[in-house]
Amino acid sequence: MSYRILILIGVVTALVGFFFVYPRYQWLGSDAVWAIRAEAPRVIGGYGDNFCYDGQGVLPLAGSLTLSIAADGTGSIDASVSVSDTSGSLHLASSDELTGTVRIRSRIDDSSEVEEQADINGDIEGGDSGLPQTHATLSGKSTFDLYVDGELRYEALRGTWSLADALRQSDGSIRQSGLLYSPLLRDKSGFSDPGRLEFTLLLHSDVPDPNNDPQYSIVLHLVFPDVTIEKQPPTVSQ
Repeated sequence: MSYRILILIGVVTALVGFFFVYPRYQWLGSDAVWAIRAEAPRVIGGYGDNFCYDGQGVLPLAGSLTLSIAADGTGSIDASVSVSDTSGSLHLASSDELTGTVRIRSRIDDSSEVEEQADINGDIEGGDSGLPQTHATLSGKSTFDLYVDGELRYEALRGTWSLADALRQSDGSIRQSGLLYSPLLRDKSGFSDPGRLEFTLLLHSDVPDPNNDPQYSIVLHLVFPDVTIEKQPPTVSQ
Protein backbone atom coordinates (compact mmCIF):
# COMPACT_ATOMS: atom_id res chain seq x y z
CA MET A 1 0.00 0.00 0.00
CA SER A 2 1.47 3.38 -1.02
CA TYR A 3 2.38 6.16 1.40
CA ARG A 4 -0.28 8.50 -0.10
CA ILE A 5 -3.03 5.93 0.35
CA LEU A 6 -2.02 5.48 4.01
CA ILE A 7 -2.23 9.23 4.55
CA LEU A 8 -5.66 9.37 2.86
CA ILE A 9 -6.95 6.54 5.04
CA GLY A 10 -5.68 8.33 8.13
CA VAL A 11 -7.42 11.59 7.21
CA VAL A 12 -10.72 9.86 6.44
CA THR A 13 -10.54 7.90 9.69
CA ALA A 14 -9.95 11.08 11.69
CA LEU A 15 -12.92 12.82 10.08
CA VAL A 16 -15.20 9.86 10.63
CA GLY A 17 -14.08 9.68 14.25
CA PHE A 18 -14.83 13.37 14.81
CA PHE A 19 -18.36 13.14 13.47
CA PHE A 20 -18.94 9.90 15.37
CA VAL A 21 -18.00 11.52 18.68
CA TYR A 22 -19.73 14.85 18.00
CA PRO A 23 -22.51 14.04 15.50
CA ARG A 24 -25.03 16.58 16.75
CA TYR A 25 -23.02 19.80 16.53
CA GLN A 26 -21.79 22.12 13.84
CA TRP A 27 -20.32 25.59 13.49
CA LEU A 28 -22.64 27.64 11.31
CA GLY A 29 -20.02 30.08 10.04
CA SER A 30 -21.30 32.60 7.48
CA ASP A 31 -24.91 31.43 7.92
CA ALA A 32 -24.98 32.71 11.51
CA VAL A 33 -26.98 35.77 12.56
CA TRP A 34 -25.43 35.47 16.03
CA ALA A 35 -21.74 34.63 16.42
CA ILE A 36 -20.15 35.10 19.84
CA ARG A 37 -16.73 34.23 21.15
CA ALA A 38 -15.91 34.34 24.87
CA GLU A 39 -12.58 33.75 26.60
CA ALA A 40 -10.76 33.91 29.96
CA PRO A 41 -13.15 31.47 31.71
CA ARG A 42 -13.52 31.30 35.47
CA VAL A 43 -15.10 28.41 37.33
CA ILE A 44 -17.46 29.55 40.07
CA GLY A 45 -16.92 27.35 43.13
CA GLY A 46 -17.82 23.68 43.12
CA TYR A 47 -19.86 21.10 44.98
CA GLY A 48 -21.50 22.69 48.02
CA ASP A 49 -21.37 26.27 46.70
CA ASN A 50 -21.59 27.00 42.98
CA PHE A 51 -22.40 30.71 43.37
CA CYS A 52 -19.56 32.04 45.58
CA TYR A 53 -21.01 35.54 45.92
CA ASP A 54 -17.93 36.66 47.90
CA GLY A 55 -15.55 35.58 45.13
CA GLN A 56 -13.87 32.91 47.25
CA GLY A 57 -13.51 29.74 45.20
CA VAL A 58 -13.67 31.60 41.85
CA LEU A 59 -10.67 30.32 39.87
CA PRO A 60 -9.30 31.20 36.40
CA LEU A 61 -9.01 28.53 33.72
CA ALA A 62 -7.67 28.38 30.17
CA GLY A 63 -10.25 27.98 27.43
CA SER A 64 -12.88 29.60 25.25
CA LEU A 65 -16.51 29.40 24.17
CA THR A 66 -18.24 29.94 20.84
CA LEU A 67 -21.94 30.39 20.18
CA SER A 68 -23.58 30.49 16.77
CA ILE A 69 -27.25 30.80 15.84
CA ALA A 70 -28.57 30.80 12.27
CA ALA A 71 -31.56 32.65 10.88
CA ASP A 72 -33.78 29.59 11.35
CA GLY A 73 -33.04 29.55 15.09
CA THR A 74 -30.75 26.51 15.06
CA GLY A 75 -27.22 26.72 16.36
CA SER A 76 -24.64 25.46 18.80
CA ILE A 77 -22.57 26.29 21.85
CA ASP A 78 -19.10 24.81 22.12
CA ALA A 79 -16.90 25.48 25.16
CA SER A 80 -13.56 23.98 26.09
CA VAL A 81 -11.57 24.51 29.29
CA SER A 82 -8.27 22.99 30.40
CA VAL A 83 -8.05 21.80 33.97
CA SER A 84 -4.75 20.67 35.52
CA ASP A 85 -3.66 19.58 38.98
CA THR A 86 -2.02 22.98 39.47
CA SER A 87 -5.12 24.98 38.48
CA GLY A 88 -7.37 22.76 40.61
CA SER A 89 -9.85 20.14 39.50
CA LEU A 90 -13.53 20.78 38.79
CA HIS A 91 -15.82 19.54 41.57
CA LEU A 92 -19.08 18.89 39.74
CA ALA A 93 -20.43 16.36 42.24
CA SER A 94 -19.79 15.15 45.78
CA SER A 95 -17.65 12.25 44.59
CA ASP A 96 -16.34 13.43 41.22
CA GLU A 97 -13.37 15.64 40.32
CA LEU A 98 -12.45 16.40 36.72
CA THR A 99 -9.06 17.24 35.23
CA GLY A 100 -7.93 17.36 31.61
CA THR A 101 -9.66 18.98 28.65
CA VAL A 102 -13.33 19.47 29.46
CA ARG A 103 -15.51 20.13 26.43
CA ILE A 104 -19.13 21.22 26.75
CA ARG A 105 -21.42 21.19 23.73
CA SER A 106 -25.05 22.02 23.10
CA ARG A 107 -27.31 22.08 20.09
CA ILE A 108 -29.76 24.98 19.90
CA ASP A 109 -33.03 24.01 18.25
CA ASP A 110 -36.81 24.39 18.57
CA SER A 111 -36.74 22.93 22.09
CA SER A 112 -34.33 25.62 23.33
CA GLU A 113 -35.60 28.77 25.00
CA VAL A 114 -33.78 31.71 23.42
CA GLU A 115 -34.50 35.39 24.12
CA GLU A 116 -32.97 38.64 22.94
CA GLN A 117 -32.79 41.84 24.99
CA ALA A 118 -34.49 40.57 28.14
CA ASP A 119 -34.07 41.08 31.89
CA ILE A 120 -33.19 37.82 33.64
CA ASN A 121 -32.32 36.31 37.06
CA GLY A 122 -33.48 37.29 40.52
CA ASP A 123 -37.26 37.27 40.82
CA ILE A 124 -37.66 37.38 37.02
CA GLU A 125 -38.70 34.16 35.29
CA GLY A 126 -35.73 33.93 32.90
CA GLY A 127 -32.19 33.00 33.87
CA ASP A 128 -31.43 31.63 37.34
CA SER A 129 -33.02 32.71 40.63
CA GLY A 130 -29.69 32.32 42.44
CA LEU A 131 -28.18 35.28 40.59
CA PRO A 132 -29.08 38.99 40.76
CA GLN A 133 -31.11 40.68 38.07
CA THR A 134 -29.27 41.74 34.94
CA HIS A 135 -30.05 42.64 31.33
CA ALA A 136 -29.21 39.96 28.75
CA THR A 137 -28.36 40.75 25.16
CA LEU A 138 -28.95 37.06 24.44
CA SER A 139 -30.02 34.28 26.79
CA GLY A 140 -31.40 30.77 26.62
CA LYS A 141 -31.79 27.27 27.98
CA SER A 142 -30.65 24.09 26.23
CA THR A 143 -29.17 20.68 27.03
CA PHE A 144 -25.43 20.02 27.10
CA ASP A 145 -23.13 17.03 26.77
CA LEU A 146 -19.84 17.13 28.67
CA TYR A 147 -16.71 15.35 27.45
CA VAL A 148 -13.43 14.82 29.31
CA ASP A 149 -10.42 14.25 27.05
CA GLY A 150 -12.77 13.30 24.20
CA GLU A 151 -14.89 10.81 26.16
CA LEU A 152 -18.53 11.48 27.03
CA ARG A 153 -18.82 11.93 30.80
CA TYR A 154 -22.24 13.52 31.32
CA GLU A 155 -25.12 13.61 28.85
CA ALA A 156 -28.14 15.93 28.57
CA LEU A 157 -27.27 18.31 31.42
CA ARG A 158 -29.69 21.20 31.80
CA GLY A 159 -28.04 24.45 30.82
CA THR A 160 -28.92 28.10 31.44
CA TRP A 161 -26.72 30.56 29.56
CA SER A 162 -26.59 34.28 28.88
CA LEU A 163 -24.62 37.08 27.30
CA ALA A 164 -25.51 39.83 29.75
CA ASP A 165 -24.39 42.89 31.68
CA ALA A 166 -21.57 41.68 33.92
CA LEU A 167 -22.29 40.59 37.49
CA ARG A 168 -18.81 39.55 38.65
CA GLN A 169 -16.23 42.03 39.91
CA SER A 170 -12.52 41.57 39.14
CA ASP A 171 -12.12 39.55 42.36
CA GLY A 172 -14.98 37.24 41.34
CA SER A 173 -17.45 38.63 43.85
CA ILE A 174 -20.94 40.01 43.23
CA ARG A 175 -21.31 43.24 45.17
CA GLN A 176 -22.51 46.79 44.76
CA SER A 177 -21.09 49.72 46.77
CA GLY A 178 -19.74 47.29 49.35
CA LEU A 179 -22.99 45.33 49.68
CA LEU A 180 -22.39 41.63 49.02
CA TYR A 181 -25.17 39.99 47.04
CA SER A 182 -27.48 37.49 48.71
CA PRO A 183 -30.57 35.82 47.22
CA LEU A 184 -32.30 36.79 50.50
CA LEU A 185 -32.15 40.49 49.58
CA ARG A 186 -35.52 42.01 48.82
CA ASP A 187 -34.11 44.09 45.95
CA LYS A 188 -32.11 41.86 43.62
CA SER A 189 -31.32 44.60 41.09
CA GLY A 190 -28.45 47.09 40.94
CA PHE A 191 -25.60 44.55 40.96
CA SER A 192 -24.90 44.45 37.22
CA ASP A 193 -22.52 46.64 35.21
CA PRO A 194 -24.06 47.81 31.89
CA GLY A 195 -20.60 48.87 30.72
CA ARG A 196 -19.29 45.28 30.60
CA LEU A 197 -20.55 42.02 29.13
CA GLU A 198 -19.89 38.49 30.35
CA PHE A 199 -21.05 35.08 29.20
CA THR A 200 -22.46 32.87 31.96
CA LEU A 201 -22.99 29.13 31.64
CA LEU A 202 -24.70 27.19 34.44
CA LEU A 203 -25.19 23.44 33.97
CA HIS A 204 -26.92 20.97 36.26
CA SER A 205 -28.40 17.48 36.36
CA ASP A 206 -32.04 16.58 37.03
CA VAL A 207 -31.20 14.64 40.19
CA PRO A 208 -31.74 16.72 43.38
CA ASP A 209 -29.13 17.08 46.13
CA PRO A 210 -30.02 19.26 49.16
CA ASN A 211 -26.33 19.53 50.14
CA ASN A 212 -25.43 21.41 46.97
CA ASP A 213 -26.19 24.99 45.89
CA PRO A 214 -28.06 25.01 43.58
CA GLN A 215 -29.63 21.80 44.84
CA TYR A 216 -28.67 19.34 42.12
CA SER A 217 -26.26 16.41 42.28
CA ILE A 218 -24.14 17.73 39.38
CA VAL A 219 -23.46 21.45 38.81
CA LEU A 220 -20.93 23.37 36.73
CA HIS A 221 -20.88 27.18 36.73
CA LEU A 222 -18.56 29.00 34.30
CA VAL A 223 -18.24 32.72 33.57
CA PHE A 224 -16.37 34.15 30.55
CA PRO A 225 -15.64 37.88 31.11
CA ASP A 226 -13.83 38.48 27.80
CA VAL A 227 -16.57 38.58 25.15
CA THR A 228 -16.54 39.45 21.45
CA ILE A 229 -19.78 39.70 19.46
CA GLU A 230 -18.59 38.78 15.98
CA LYS A 231 -22.03 38.93 14.41
CA GLN A 232 -25.51 39.92 15.53
CA PRO A 233 -28.81 40.83 13.85
CA PRO A 234 -28.63 44.39 12.46
CA THR A 235 -31.93 45.32 14.13
CA VAL A 236 -30.57 44.51 17.62
CA SER A 237 -28.37 47.05 19.32
CA GLN A 238 -25.71 45.93 21.73
